[in-house]
Amino acid sequence: MPDLLQLRAVLHAFAQIFLQRHAGCGALIMLALASGAPAQLAGALCGVLVAHAGASWLGYSAADRNDGLYGYNAALLVDLLGLTGTSLALAGVAALASCPLQAWLLARLRRGDGLPGFTLPFVLIGLLAVRLIEPAPVTSSGMPSADAATLLTAWLLGIGQVVFLDAPLAAACLLVAVALASLRDAFWLLTGSALGLLLAGPLGAPWSDGLAGFNPALAALALAQWRGGWRLPLLGMLAAVAIWRACIELGLPTLALPFLLATWLGLTLRAPRSDRVE
Repeated sequence: MPDLLQLRAVLHAFAQIFLQRHAGCGALIMLALASGAPAQLAGALCGVLVAHAGASWLGYSAADRNDGLYGYNAALLVDLLGLTGTSLALAGVAALASCPLQAWLLARLRRGDGLPGFTLPFVLIGLLAVRLIEPAPVTSSGMPSADAATLLTAWLLGIGQVVFLDAPLAAACLLVAVALASLRDAFWLLTGSALGLLLAGPLGAPWSDGLAGFNPALAALALAQWRGGWRLPLLGMLAAVAIWRACIELGLPTLALPFLLATWLGLTLRAPRSDRVE
């Protein structure tokens, strides 16, 4: 039984990246990583295990650990920082550092003193870590032609970029993973990615790599779980695109910051709060 619980905790950690608590969803997300970036899966798995062990050592809630709430930020941090010797060491420290921050965020949420933390540990620690390792800047390859195949690829990559995947088939596997847990959530993911793609062109932003889509996709997914109809997810999607574009204009790294700020804006404007705590 303990081994089974450990396995479920790992699967739940991968599922929580997309705000799900579903072992099958987590398994398909791992499969998507294995097909699109096997080394990335190995690193993410190490991050989950390090964070899970750290949360256990620090005595944090076993229920939260088994729900994967201490693993998903660590998985994203390792995927962000890469698999070099220096970055892995930094990612291990970052994974451990995410645990106390996540514990504090969960405690505040349950007391009614704060908003859901979502990927806040990943964003804060990730931005600091990126500054420390100073990766080479990513250059855009320019605007491709907007044919059907390119648009479909960009639409899927808006989901794949949540876990830094740039392989369309792997991104499609991520969509199936979320659909396995919730068809409604999969619909909102697709809608958010589509809206980001639709608005990127008029805003003069690159769109073919999916980076325009993943923040509005996550914002739509998160806000749709508060059962407030379509207005709240729409507000979150539009705000996420606007914040993403503003960050680009200011020369700021974004990661999942537009998703966080847009989602918090939506939840602040809506008084009732669901009991979901991802």
